[in-house]
Amino acid sequence: MRAKKLEISLANLCGAAMAGIKPASLAVCDAGERDTLAAYARMFSRKGISIAALCEKRGRLTYLVYRENKLREHLAIGENAAFLAAYGYPGDFEGRLARLKLRLLGNCFPHEIGVFLGYPPEDILGYLDDPSGCIFTGAWKVYAEPEKKRALFEKYRRCQDCILRRLAAGQTLGEIFR
Repeated sequence: MRAKKLEISLANLCGAAMAGIKPASLAVCDAGERDTLAAYARMFSRKGISIAALCEKRGRLTYLVYRENKLREHLAIGENAAFLAAYGYPGDFEGRLARLKLRLLGNCFPHEIGVFLGYPPEDILGYLDDPSGCIFTGAWKVYAEPEKKRALFEKYRRCQDCILRRLAAGQTLGEIFR
């Protein structure tokens, strides 16, 4: 039953990243689900999907789901790389993940994680400058280009709905992402 709960959580929170339309997704599960998550990570690694445990705090395990090639490309975009460099992230992919893990263990939430998740730098900066001044909230708080972001959020929602429908019809995530 725990595996089914985790599978639904993965589909619900990480489906767009698993499908490759979002660079990465962040999710949290009970630390007791570490072995189940590791089993999913092994299965999905053969399908080009990575699940990386980032940190454990207060009995909760935070993990990142991504397609490595998509996330590498996204983080290499000039404005994304510059944004991360301003927060002390190195230029290499592995170093960036290692730095993110360290930042998550700290006392302050690393809002630059939004770059990994596909949030545009202008929205991350908008949040840092004025958390309550957003235009609207969807997958993140939006501070610029609302129509573009609404269309993107709708794309994520349609992906999530499709995956959840297939799960409800009896397929597993392993079958959906062959």
